[in-house]
Amino acid sequence: MSSSGRPARQTVYAVDHVGAKPAVCASHLPPYSIRVYCLCVPGFKQPPKPVPVAPKGVERIACGERCEFEVSGADVTREGIIWNLSVAGLYLVLQTDIPEVDSSLRVRLWLPGDPRPVLAEVQVVWRNPPSCFSGCGANAPRFPPGCGLKFVDIPAADLARIQSRVESVYPNRAETESDPQR
Repeated sequence: MSSSGRPARQTVYAVDHVGAKPAVCASHLPPYSIRVYCLCVPGFKQPPKPVPVAPKGVERIACGERCEFEVSGADVTREGIIWNLSVAGLYLVLQTDIPEVDSSLRVRLWLPGDPRPVLAEVQVVWRNPPSCFSGCGANAPRFPPGCGLKFVDIPAADLARIQSRVESVYPNRAETESDPQR
């Protein structure tokens, strides 16, 4: 509070994805960066942590299609739902028996509106077990329970189909990355 009884004026800074010095105006940030806005609090000296930007090619699209999978060493085919999909992998929604990290799986998934399945070998890179809140994962509450999978072995044609679908949702991303002046 200032001496006039009004709240003290606070300065808002924006920090770009590489952790550069704060800029007074967010318009100085490069396109497609993730912006973090924070208030400068008197006496708080720790600078805000930079927010990493996902590397090229990992834009995710919502999917909602079913996915069949088998855990290596088991002859049981199970089903889950694809929450999101990218050329790097997918998030698979599972309510129970979530495979352990580093487990290998064979998946058969379908892209929306495409009857041809995508077959791939994947590896579990993270788990999100159920939390006490219905429909939320314990490690990442914004996701339902399930696991993150990365593609280990996928036919080039299937990967190209996924890439095409992602680019249809993010059409300007490829143009921006090919044009260094933007």
